[in-house]
Amino acid sequence: MNLRIMQQNRQENYRFGAGANPSSRSADRTSLNVPSNNSGYTTHVIGRLGETVRETPILAKRNPGSRVYCRVAKNYNLFIKQTVSGWHGVVMADGRLGWTPTSHLRMTGYEVTYNLPRGVDPNHITRLANQYAGVKYRWGGNNPATGLDCSGFVKLIFEQQGIQLPRKASQQALKGTTIHRFEDMRPGDRVYFAVKRGEIDHTGIYIGDGYFVHSARSRGGVSVDHLSHPTYRRSLVVVKR
Repeated sequence: MNLRIMQQNRQENYRFGAGANPSSRSADRTSLNVPSNNSGYTTHVIGRLGETVRETPILAKRNPGSRVYCRVAKNYNLFIKQTVSGWHGVVMADGRLGWTPTSHLRMTGYEVTYNLPRGVDPNHITRLANQYAGVKYRWGGNNPATGLDCSGFVKLIFEQQGIQLPRKASQQALKGTTIHRFEDMRPGDRVYFAVKRGEIDHTGIYIGDGYFVHSARSRGGVSVDHLSHPTYRRSLVVVKR
C-alpha cells in the first residue's frame, strides 16, 4: 500500500491516498511488532497496553486511600508494567509506577515492543518513550513540569536522543526521510497530521501496530492513540524517520 505524494508551492505536502488505512486492531495479534528484515535489530517487550473503562485515579500505592497522582478519563490508553494482587502498575511521568485497580482497565491483548539496534540499551529508549505518559497538555509548552504541546513533546524526546528538530510541527515534517508505506513504519518514526486545517498542525511518535504516543488537547496531555481512529486516519499527512 503506497502513499500518494503531492507537491504544492515547492514544499513537501504528503497525504495518504484515498482508501488507505493504517493497521487495524486484530484480536489474534498479541504484540505491537513492526516487521523488519534488518538482522541488526532485536525486539524488546516493554509492557502491555490497557484501556480505562471509566474515569480512574492513578494512585501512589496499592491502597484506595493513598495519594492520587492524577485522574485519567475513560478510554485512555496506559502502559502497564506489572500486575500485583488486583492492581496494575502503570508508568508515570517521573519513571515511577502509579497504581490503579485491575477492574478499571481493559487489557487490549497487546504487548508493546520496540525493534532496536543490537547493543542499544532498551531501558533507556523505554524511559524516553514512556516517562511522559500523563503529562498535561499545554499549548506552546516545552516543559513537562508545566505541560507540553504535540510538537514540544516530539522535539523533547528527540533532543534527549541527540537529534535536533524545529519547534513547529509543520517544520519538523520537512526533516528526515519520508516513509511511503505502512508496512515500512517502525517504532520511533514521527507521524504528522493536518487535523483542523489544510496544513500540518499535529504530531506524535509511532510505537508500532498503528499506535502512536502524542500530547493532545483532546486527551488532556500525553497519551496513546491508534491511527485507525477517524480523526487520525483522515488527517495523517506524512511519516518521517
